[in-house]
Amino acid sequence: MNVFRHIPNFLTALNLLTGVLGIINVFEGNYQHTLYFIMIAGVFDFLDGFTAKLLQSTSSFGKELDSLADMVTFGVLPALFLFKLAPLTPNNLHWLAYSAALIPVFAAFRLAKFNLDSTQSDAFIGLPTPAAALLTVTIVKASFLVSWIYFTPIYSLSVSLLMIIPIKMLSFKFTSLVLSGNELRYLTLLVMIIGLALFQLNFLPYMIPIYLMLSLLSNMPAMHKILGK
Repeated sequence: MNVFRHIPNFLTALNLLTGVLGIINVFEGNYQHTLYFIMIAGVFDFLDGFTAKLLQSTSSFGKELDSLADMVTFGVLPALFLFKLAPLTPNNLHWLAYSAALIPVFAAFRLAKFNLDSTQSDAFIGLPTPAAALLTVTIVKASFLVSWIYFTPIYSLSVSLLMIIPIKMLSFKFTSLVLSGNELRYLTLLVMIIGLALFQLNFLPYMIPIYLMLSLLSNMPAMHKILGK
């Protein structure tokens, strides 16, 4: 029996385990730890797909397991995080905080579509769930708008729609390491590395907005001409 073919599924299981630990920390009020768990889970989520291709051990089982893990880690976890940090509101508006439940619902739609969509091999359609989760926990902790009673429903609806919007987003699935065809991928990675090196964790709230901006630029006809596409 080739044990190496099980490595991707083991990494997916670590993603799920990390997500559950993040949820536990939300209930315990350890919000900084929750951020760390989401970041670690994101690494596992990247590595499971990377190793599956490297070891040529992709499977339908692994694909479904990956989506189930992502649903917990990048759907349920950020929703609970947002709900717990939602501002206290008057009793007649307390229901607004429950709008955070939109996030896992739309995450499920996105993951189901991803599993059936063969066109997302070199680019994502809509905001990936790990990016949506990281955006949620970093924006909630950093933005002064969180104290606004309408922040939760407006943000929840916005990030939910971003996950299913039919717009191409950058994917870091490199088919080759050459510069040609990967210009925006390398530019995005360079910006992220420099930002983290200079500003450490303070840069985290800006990572996904920058990613979104560069993804939108990649859809512009002018950018296609520059890149020779």
